[in-house]
Amino acid sequence: MAFVERRSELMAELFLQQLNPISLVRSTHDLGYDFLVTFKNRRGGTNTFGVEVKGVDSNVPSSFMVNKVLYNRLVLSNIPSFLLVADVKRNKLFYGWPDPGDRRVPLHEVHDQGASELRKRLLDWS
Repeated sequence: MAFVERRSELMAELFLQQLNPISLVRSTHDLGYDFLVTFKNRRGGTNTFGVEVKGVDSNVPSSFMVNKVLYNRLVLSNIPSFLLVADVKRNKLFYGWPDPGDRRVPLHEVHDQGASELRKRLLDWS
């Protein structure tokens, strides 16, 4: 299981770097998130997000059930947060934004279009 976790974190880190953030932080201490990522927004400010990474070694469903502690952290924090799910066997990434009231996070595959949509949302966040 340690292999799946480590591989998923590396996949996520490489992907987040490809989005050209101004900052990508992975703490040696538990911040509550696997990464904090910051982008310069179109208004001249910055947008910071918490990123939680989960790894699997099987097909990823269209939604991902998170436990109550993680759900509360993603939904109730003062920093916007999203989930990255890595399928380490197929080398695929999926992202999802938690919806208040539902611990099942809908996922979207990261491919060229998915990455563009996510980057746009990260830059336009208000």
